[in-house]
Amino acid sequence: MFEDALIETIKRKQSKSKLAMLPVAIAAHALVLGVVVVAQLWAVDELPEPSIEVSFYQAPPPPPPPPPPPKAAPAAKTPPAPVVKAPETQPVAVPEEIPKQSSGSGAEGGVEGGIEGGEAGGVPGGVIGGVPAPTPVPEVDEAPIRVGGTVVAPARVVYVPPTYTDIARKARLQGMVIIEAIISKQGDVTDARVLRGLPMGLSEAAIEAIRKWKYKPATLHGRPVAVYLTVTVQFTLQ
Repeated sequence: MFEDALIETIKRKQSKSKLAMLPVAIAAHALVLGVVVVAQLWAVDELPEPSIEVSFYQAPPPPPPPPPPPKAAPAAKTPPAPVVKAPETQPVAVPEEIPKQSSGSGAEGGVEGGIEGGEAGGVPGGVIGGVPAPTPVPEVDEAPIRVGGTVVAPARVVYVPPTYTDIARKARLQGMVIIEAIISKQGDVTDARVLRGLPMGLSEAAIEAIRKWKYKPATLHGRPVAVYLTVTVQFTLQ
């Protein structure tokens, strides 16, 4: 009896172990089956790429340029018509008066009997009343130049002293005014500007004075020219 009980216990243990191994076996079979399916999916042969026919199209060449137009035929020269001289005929009747011959004193190519307003011995085709005198060309003013080199400086010939202003005299103001003046070709002072001045109206008095001065014009190769000239005006109390 003990042996039967032992055998029965062993069988029960074996049946329990088999039941415990059943899920593991199922899982192992499922895993193997999945591996087989995945392997078959990966083993699918690649499809060959379809061949694509490529054809290149070449544009037709441009048409040739049109031929040049034909040259115009040269105009046919018309020969001059022959001049037929009328036959000379003898006069039937003798004229009562013989036409007078010209004296031959007129100009060659002139008009017989002269023209209105013409003169004896005139030139054919000339201007009635003679040729007018040429229009005088106006003299163009040249820009003033600096004194030096071949330019001879102008020389003062007329001097007018400056006028001392009352306010400067009362203030006992003395000094020198330096002015740049333009001397024309006629020797006149046409323009002036103060380079260094004095207050109390002395600069204005100096410009007013030198505008009355007269110069012998500057010359360039013997020809009078306008020049710039630096002038000093001294103010001194006696």
